[in-house]
Amino acid sequence: MKPQVKIGAGFGLWRLGMPSAETIARVAERAEEWGLDSFWLSDHLLAPSPELDVVATLALIASRTTRIKLGPSVLLLNLHHPLMVAKAFASLDYLSGSRMVMAVGTGSNLADYAACGISPHARGRRLDEGIEVLRAVWRDRQASYHGRFFNFDDVTIEPRPAPRANNDFGTMDIWIGGRADSALRRAARLGDGFFASFQTPEEYADSMRKIRAYAADYGRTNARIESGLILLCRIAATREKAIEEMQPMLAAMGRGAEAFLERSVFGSAEDIISRLEKYIAKGLDKFVLWPVAAPDSWEHQIERVGREIATNYARTV
Repeated sequence: MKPQVKIGAGFGLWRLGMPSAETIARVAERAEEWGLDSFWLSDHLLAPSPELDVVATLALIASRTTRIKLGPSVLLLNLHHPLMVAKAFASLDYLSGSRMVMAVGTGSNLADYAACGISPHARGRRLDEGIEVLRAVWRDRQASYHGRFFNFDDVTIEPRPAPRANNDFGTMDIWIGGRADSALRRAARLGDGFFASFQTPEEYADSMRKIRAYAADYGRTNARIESGLILLCRIAATREKAIEEMQPMLAAMGRGAEAFLERSVFGSAEDIISRLEKYIAKGLDKFVLWPVAAPDSWEHQIERVGREIATNYARTV
């Protein structure tokens, strides 16, 4: 039996303006009815547009939903002490009924590191240690860790996240974001999943081929490494209408607009499903569609993602 294709929604970096808190809460309440599988929130410290705190927003969404998965896409773990992150997400997991999925990465804005007084030069190793710390304190009643960046003995965090049976590590899933070779190696060595962003079907397939090869090098030949992909999305009557409605975003990108469109899905629901099928043919079965929308159309776009895209893949029982 083929895996069920799952469609989630992402939001953050409100370049076209941010909807109200009540709108976000209302969308969360309706998301499950609309057929969405998950919600994912971007994480940035210094950004050119408004950005909500991930933990606070996930807590709001968790309080208004009962089934959908929730997580950051991706959390800039390096900007925090991992014990603080472990506590916050263990609490979210408890409050949400074990619906949290962690996705982490280094991010690309080095100004974030400078603002926090953290050197960017060893950010990869710092992220590796952060992942190891999360797993240790989520798994062990009394955890100790001794690394280059983090050192502690006999730390207990309660409540710990419920153990997971769907992955090889037994803790809350930790997915790895990024496109650099170092990120692919990290996913192969430490990840339960790979969280890609804005890739073509061919780029995604190439990333996964590399991850599988690296996993074998690390002794994880048969590792359970899932994958998901973030794609910007605009649903309209036609592809031409969708491009017209995305013009404020495209204009801001200048010469990068063409590459943006190549790594986005837009047009009618049928156009978008046809494009998603090209990824599905490469083995991808988890998508996070990120509406390109101003505040007055954001809720409607999320609803259309659910009703017109997600429900197309809902497996009948």
